[in-house]
Amino acid sequence: MPRLIINGQTREADVDPDTPLLWVLRDTLGLTGTKYGCGIAQCGACTVHIDGAATRSCSVPVGSVEGAQITTIEGLA
Repeated sequence: MPRLIINGQTREADVDPDTPLLWVLRDTLGLTGTKYGCGIAQCGACTVHIDGAATRSCSVPVGSVEGAQITTIEGLA
């Protein structure tokens, strides 16, 4: 169960570590500001900041960002 730091809050998600971060944000945690666009990391609709770097969340396995600082559009509002 990956432990994530999203918009300054620690959250746990009961998902497979290979699940794309985009789907964990939207479907598991209800943070729907991050959008699905192309699914191949080209369009930028799914962009979040991971440790300050703009990253396409559709291509990042959630297990690879455990403990990283993740900022979504909700965290910028």
